[in-house]
Amino acid sequence: MNTASRTRSEAGLTTLEWLLIVAAVAGLAALAVVLVQNVVDDTAEQLGGASARATAANVAADTVIREARTANPDDARYNTWQRWELYFTARCERLEILYSDTNLDVQAKFVRPNNKNDNDPTTTADLNKADEADPAAGKPQAICRRNT
Repeated sequence: MNTASRTRSEAGLTTLEWLLIVAAVAGLAALAVVLVQNVVDDTAEQLGGASARATAANVAADTVIREARTANPDDARYNTWQRWELYFTARCERLEILYSDTNLDVQAKFVRPNNKNDNDPTTTADLNKADEADPAAGKPQAICRRNT
C-alpha cells in the first residue's frame, strides 16, 4: 500500500469520527429537548390538578354550609344545637385532611342562635336562617371557608 492511500484512509476516518461526534451531540440535544418538554408538561399537569383540587375543596365547603342550613331537625346527629355545632364543625374541619395536598386551611364556625342553649332542639326555620353573620336571636352562624 502506498503512502497516498494510507493518508486518504486516515483522513476518511477523521471525517467519519467528526460526523459521529456531530451526530452524537445532535442526538443528545434532541434528547435534552424531549426531557425538558416532558418536565414542562408534567409541571403543567400538576398545576392544573392542584387548581382543580382547590376548586373541589371550595365546593365541598359550600356543600357543608348548604347541608347545615337544610339539616333535618329529626336526625339524631344534629337534633340539638350542641350536636349541630359539633357535627358541622367537624365536617368542615375534615376538609383540611381530605384536601391536605392543596394546603387548605379552613375556618369552621357553627354557632347556635343567641337565645338557644346546648340541648335545645334545632328547628328548620332557624337552620334555614344560618349565614356568615354573627349569631342573633333565632339565627345561627354557619361558616366553612378557606382562610386567606
